[in-house]
Amino acid sequence: MEVIFIPVKYKKLLSKEFMEKIANVVCDKVGLFTTIQFIDQLKQLEEFLKSKGKQVFIGNPTYRAIEKGQVLGCDITSPLSISKDVDCYVYLGSGYFHSISLSLELDKPIFQANPITCVVNKVDEKEVERYKKLRKEILSKAKKAKVYGILVCTKPGQYNLNLAEKIKKKLEENGKKAYIFVFETLAPESLLDFQDIEAWINTACPRIAIDDIERFDKPIVNPGDL
Repeated sequence: MEVIFIPVKYKKLLSKEFMEKIANVVCDKVGLFTTIQFIDQLKQLEEFLKSKGKQVFIGNPTYRAIEKGQVLGCDITSPLSISKDVDCYVYLGSGYFHSISLSLELDKPIFQANPITCVVNKVDEKEVERYKKLRKEILSKAKKAKVYGILVCTKPGQYNLNLAEKIKKKLEENGKKAYIFVFETLAPESLLDFQDIEAWINTACPRIAIDDIERFDKPIVNPGDL
């Protein structure tokens, strides 16, 4: 089945008061990133911060995202590409997943700027450290496993059976057992029956192995962790 993806963009412009809030808390060399719906507002924020004397950097994605400054659940290459140029970041959007994902890769301040609520706050370092500690524990447990379950989602944009098969081959070459599990919508509780599996490898949306990590009774990691 052919699928057409149509980006839905936020129509309202950012208020001057909201952008002032951002300008008052960010560093002089700042990187910006956002999701597709706020791409137009990101350009507006860029110009405003420049008018306040800030050096503003917006990276180019190199994986699945297509717009400058855009991030996806599986692609944070845009902000990563400017990491050497900036001292802090601003994520223009709602939710914490993308900011947490970047925090796990970089040790730099990240500010959340929600264009819907106009709230600006710094990502909680204690929460980031909690994620890092939990991730370290999960990776340690997953490394010791001998039997792996590889999760494949059939949803458009997430389906990656080729990757799952490559992972299976790599694991088996290293003396491990591996089985592929295919699903449409994953409920971690549905995996409880497969007690022989000692660790899960997620090839679907990477948020599953971050946002839902505590819902799994066995360690779960993304392909990059492998």
